[in-house]
Amino acid sequence: MPKSILKSSAVFAGILAAGFSATSAKAENYTLCGASPGGLWALLGAGVDAAVKQEEPDSTVTYQTSSGGFANIVQMAQGNCDMSIVHLGEAVIASKGETPFQEPMSDFAVVAVLYNWAPMQWLMDEDFAEEHSISSIADMKGTPVNLIVNKKGILPSILAEASLDKLGITFSDIESNGGSIQYQGSQTAEELMKDGRGDIWTNAMFIGTGSIGSIAESVDLRLLSVPDDVIAYMSETYGSVPYTIPAGSYDWQEEEIKTFGAQAALIVPKSDSPEEVENLTKALLDHIAELQNVHSSMKALTPEVMQSAKGLPYHEGALAAYKAAAE
Repeated sequence: MPKSILKSSAVFAGILAAGFSATSAKAENYTLCGASPGGLWALLGAGVDAAVKQEEPDSTVTYQTSSGGFANIVQMAQGNCDMSIVHLGEAVIASKGETPFQEPMSDFAVVAVLYNWAPMQWLMDEDFAEEHSISSIADMKGTPVNLIVNKKGILPSILAEASLDKLGITFSDIESNGGSIQYQGSQTAEELMKDGRGDIWTNAMFIGTGSIGSIAESVDLRLLSVPDDVIAYMSETYGSVPYTIPAGSYDWQEEEIKTFGAQAALIVPKSDSPEEVENLTKALLDHIAELQNVHSSMKALTPEVMQSAKGLPYHEGALAAYKAAAE
């Protein structure tokens, strides 16, 4: 797949320059494309490696850092990695040929969902929410809100813009109303919320993530809900999952909050041999504890979650492994 499939954009200019070297990996040696070093995806890469080693001690899964799921889909198509971790929303976008892709990419199939409990959390300064009577993201229409989203081109940023667009709230409208859109990673977003330069921050995050707790020490927060029709739209269009944040998930949150969540999955090329993918999937199923133990947030992973992807095809080898496990 030529590099030109990505639209020219400053955001994606470095994606394909990450320095991957093409591999001719043997069956027992795999390269897994993930994301930045030190994050959850790196831990998941280590878990996949441990599970495969339990099944075949001589096997190795080498984790390759990258800029994320969009780049991973391209790298795998170019043969530079044997498997990849992606957000399912990124895979849906790729399959449709939407930005940042210039044409559909569909030469991949799901092996397993790795997690589906990273809800989009819309965290608003309580004083701002009270002043403007905001309890839902729909209430933001017409307000001069200073909105912080993830870096431009990253999936949570795309999801934030799309969900507001569905409500008739465009980023340009927010700016014309006297507000602002700030594209920032978690660390900077935390600082902006603490010092009052941001009124609301949204990102796909596990409940109880440290950044939220840190902000709440300095600023009273309110979680905004998402209307049901927007949740349905995000599920249908971007592969998001409906998610309810239970009441009391935070000390300051008294009511349950409906939103949508991101989910991540392990994918492989469709052309991979069914036998090889069946063995990989069997290793993950038989040694699921290796994945569950990489981080406390992964304790919720079950075989049922692994099989829960909708809207994208599973590899036939993975389906064979799931069928055998159920018999």
